[in-house]
Amino acid sequence: MFVRLALPIMLLTSPALAQQEPAPIAAREGSAYKHKHSGFNFPPTLIGLKRVQGREVVAPQLDLFFNYRAADDSEEISVYVYRMTSGSVPLWFDVSRTVVETRKETGSKTAWGTPTAFAPPGQASASALQLGWTITGSDLRSTTLTLIPMGDWLVKIRHSSVAHEVASLQRRTSEAVAALGWPKRIAAAPAAAAIADCTDTLALSGDAKPVAANGANALVEAVLAQMAGNPASRKKAADAAAAPPVQWCADRSIVNQAGLYRPQGTRDRYLAPLSDSGIAVWTQPSAASAMLAEKDSPSWSVSLLTAGKTYNFAGRDRLPLPSQVDAILKERPATSAATWGDRQISVDSGAMN
Repeated sequence: MFVRLALPIMLLTSPALAQQEPAPIAAREGSAYKHKHSGFNFPPTLIGLKRVQGREVVAPQLDLFFNYRAADDSEEISVYVYRMTSGSVPLWFDVSRTVVETRKETGSKTAWGTPTAFAPPGQASASALQLGWTITGSDLRSTTLTLIPMGDWLVKIRHSSVAHEVASLQRRTSEAVAALGWPKRIAAAPAAAAIADCTDTLALSGDAKPVAANGANALVEAVLAQMAGNPASRKKAADAAAAPPVQWCADRSIVNQAGLYRPQGTRDRYLAPLSDSGIAVWTQPSAASAMLAEKDSPSWSVSLLTAGKTYNFAGRDRLPLPSQVDAILKERPATSAATWGDRQISVDSGAMN
């Protein structure tokens, strides 16, 4: 019943975006299934709905989900767990909201109010967001979306019904949230609210062109990407700086499939989601160039962030136009840095010229 945002067809040829079919999960009937990295448990039943299907989208358990369904198919819940390697809860909620509202084949949806923040189980702050919709032109009557932070993971819950009106379904969704198998200890998360629109525009100045290959720059970019994607490194950096969380805004002036986002107050960088499960392109002034004191030839890094690896493409001489992202992703990455597991860094020989 629920389908994630598909990658644009032209991106499927990108070497960095090679996708494997989600693998079925062999969960023992009648027993909870544990997400080994977080301790989260998918119960065998959820508010009376039976667990019927599970898939591992990215191994090892970096992105997985289970479906729960009523015996008469009148109600269904999908529970996703995946890594949050960029952005924030408000950002990824907005991306998922776009997916819900633009899937016309599941009917026309009218939001019931605005996103509501609440404190999920095991957390003190209102760090989670939820929204419901009334549906017309479909067998479904209502649907809800809930997004909850769980340390370095996100838990997303999609819930639809052919019988319940939206307020009733939201109450049932809240019951489902409480009935899931939450870890005993969950890292504190900042309070959430619906993302605000950006109040200015990107500082774009024409087509961005690749800069000359630079081996030192490429290696530094790979190391920085690996550190940024490593939960332990992120925590140490946050503890050392005691910095408040980044506040993101949505740039509605750029029309693309899943929106465009950037830290509030910046015009020289952006995050372009490619799916509603954390895959995104991040471009910003090159930190490696700044570290290597390349003041006379500033460049912009372009990185593809996935659940377990970051791919860095050739730097650009200016902020790439959002319309250039697709073409850049068809190139061969200059480097890749694993952000999960062996932490391996790979460098393309051409980047070392």
